Amino acid sequence: DTMLVIGGRHSSNTQKLFEICKKECGNTYYIQKPVDLDSEMFQCSSCVGITAGASTPKKIIEEVQEHVRIEF
Repeated sequence: DTMLVIGGRHSSNTQKLFEICKKECGNTYYIQKPVDLDSEMFQCSSCVGITAGASTPKKIIEEVQEHVRIEF
């Protein structure tokens, strides 16, 4: 399984989300935009979870979701 955490690198909220997710899922990635995604992130994954920091723009979250739907 894979977990994606979306948000700005300097967002303390997003950093905390990443830490929590990483403890539960070793295959957790901290990304800022869809361009940060790599198809290798999804190898050997049967499920992809997505979460985002409170200040992450909805448009960015939707773009990541769409990219994951297409690639995964």
